[in-house]
Formats: sequence, structure tokens, C-alpha cells
Amino acid sequence: MKAANPDKTIGFLGGMDIPIINDFKAGYEQGAQFIDPEVKVISSFVGDFNNAPKGKELSLAQYNSQNVDIIFTVAGPAGIGGLEAAKESGKYAIGVNSNQNMVQPGHVLTSMLKNVGNSIYRAVDLYKKGDLPFGQNESLGIYEEGVGLAKDDLYNEHVPQAIRDKMDELQVKVVSGEIKIKQD
Repeated sequence: MKAANPDKTIGFLGGMDIPIINDFKAGYEQGAQFIDPEVKVISSFVGDFNNAPKGKELSLAQYNSQNVDIIFTVAGPAGIGGLEAAKESGKYAIGVNSNQNMVQPGHVLTSMLKNVGNSIYRAVDLYKKGDLPFGQNESLGIYEEGVGLAKDDLYNEHVPQAIRDKMDELQVKVVSGEIKIKQD
């Protein structure tokens, strides 16, 4: 890819250094290190979820001083600053929660989706069948389509076919249980 470099260093921008955000970070690290165990993840935390200028500043530092070529932004509105930094640096980012691919086309390669609508539909369907387990938590992953990647026209345009094929292959292996995701 044009803006990629040979360094095995990628970035992570979190809103706050709290367990839920660190779960995203852990999954990102596991995935990267599954592909290449030598990959190093540089992490920065904004301190809140609203300070987009600080998100941009921290991301620019990773791009410009730490030779990162892609950053996963898990920082809510503060992450928009990280997406801006990707464009300004001519590098890449991964969005979060909803499809942010159109925010900085060609720089935001994909987004990790929380498919909240699927979880609501699932709960209503279970309720209608009399099978909703009240008072219990349920984790929905790739298998249940609770999470996924934004695979739209921008993803298809800017992510090389070989990488898209590898992502599809890995998703099948996660769903089948061939690849085990570490849960903390």
C-alpha cells in the first residue's frame, strides 16, 4: 500500500485508559500479532472521548515521530482528530463503532462496527420466542454478527484484494473456532 512502511509498528488511539477501551486494544494487538508476532503497537490515550484536537495531536505524534502508518482510533468524537491526522500525514486509520470510512476516504480504510441493531433484533426475537435470558449478560462477537468490519465501496477501493481476502479467511476461522480469541 502506498502509505505503508516496512516497520512493524502500528498505532492505537484510545479515549481513556479503561477496561472496555483496553479490550479493543487487546483484540487489535492479538490480530496484528497473529499475522506477525513482531508487530509492536504504540498506544496513546486522549483522557476523554471529546477532545478531537488532542486526538489529532497524539495521532500526529505517532505518525510523525514513531513511524506508525496506521492507527486504530477507539476514542469516540476525540477519534475524529485521529482520522484527520491520518489524512494530514498521508497515512491510514481504522474507525470504530459505526462506518467512518467516508470521514477521510482513502485514509480511513475500514471501521470496526458495533452492530447494535443486530443485538436489539436478537433480543426482541428471543423475547418473542420466550427464550430471552433476563438478568444475564451476553457477548455477541463475529459469529453472532455483533461486531464486524465496514466493507463498503471505499474499503473495496482502498484495501488491496489480497488483504480483503485474508480478512475474509480470518473471519471464517474465527467463526469456526479454528482461531481462538483470548478473553481476559
